Amino acid sequence: MAGKRTSRTSFPRRHGRGMNFSRIDEAYVVTYQRAMVKILVKLQNGEEMEGRLTSFNPRLPVFHLESDGDGGTSRRVAVAMNSVRSVFFLKKESEAGSIVHTEKIDQSVLAGVHGVRLDVEFKDGETCHGTAHKYNPNDTGFYLVPLNPAERFDRIYINAAAVKNVACRRLMGDILLEQNKITQKQLYDALMYQRQQKKRMIGDILTEKNYINHEQLQEGLRRQKIHARFLGEILLEAGYITEDQLVIALRTQHENRNKKLGQILVELKYLAPNDICIALSTQLNLPWADLSNQDVPAEIVRALPEDVIRNLQVFPIELRDDILVVASCKPEEPGLKGEIGKHTDFGIELVVAYDGYILELINRYFTRGPL
Repeated sequence: MAGKRTSRTSFPRRHGRGMNFSRIDEAYVVTYQRAMVKILVKLQNGEEMEGRLTSFNPRLPVFHLESDGDGGTSRRVAVAMNSVRSVFFLKKESEAGSIVHTEKIDQSVLAGVHGVRLDVEFKDGETCHGTAHKYNPNDTGFYLVPLNPAERFDRIYINAAAVKNVACRRLMGDILLEQNKITQKQLYDALMYQRQQKKRMIGDILTEKNYINHEQLQEGLRRQKIHARFLGEILLEAGYITEDQLVIALRTQHENRNKKLGQILVELKYLAPNDICIALSTQLNLPWADLSNQDVPAEIVRALPEDVIRNLQVFPIELRDDILVVASCKPEEPGLKGEIGKHTDFGIELVVAYDGYILELINRYFTRGPL
């Protein structure tokens, strides 16, 4: 059912399929035109519930969630808005499928330069990061669009009463648009051009500018050693972190040399673990896996001996025909794939995963006795 438009100001349709976003006295009402949309509600008392809804108005004291009951029936639950911490509007494709992702960080570049960047810390200690068209600390709540294109949800409503702190910074695209210096199309075209230019080889640019000749280029290519882009550079370019945050993280890493940059960025609450995964995936050109709150079938876990899993800090997560998908926080390590392959008859595919999640799985599956 289409929502009644009460104002000329509305969100672009790109924020959701079949959604209308209308502004009413600084509150946003969401109505879904085609079908009920699945959401995940996190309450301030720590409870969670999933269900479906047809409309959502944060200015009303209650919204109704339809969830599955016993015997294939459905039940309607009233949820008090003042009890809500956050509401996640789930993507349709998030309900099923592999936990392995192929998305890369450059797919989120546009979101990183338009509007405001928000780093939200809840009172319960959890954090989330993303962009918004605007943010007013006096509002009772606000919407956040995640930077990571592989998240299960395409937006979050956040109850300001559940928030401890919000770090907000305006992004360049929003400033230029506000000043009427550029149009939306010009911003998009500029970003696409920037992305294309980053793919050009430095040797081609140097020869184009007549700094070197073709023979010198070929000699240089023969001597070249390929170096991966630094993780911090990738995160900075995509708008996931600021220069100041990177400097603080690098300084912290210098004082704690046994810690990796990604781990520090998560501990400083600048990023979520999956943000690190998608950046590492981009750096290494490998798929990555979201292992948060995941259960792995026992027969897959048994595909590798416990001592191999513990010693190599890896975890088997999927079996595709004769290929065992194994998660690692350092899949680029020389010889790792071959070492794992010695202990199984399956072929091995390595994917990037956050080391903290891998450790959680190891401790969960191997502290409760034999599988």
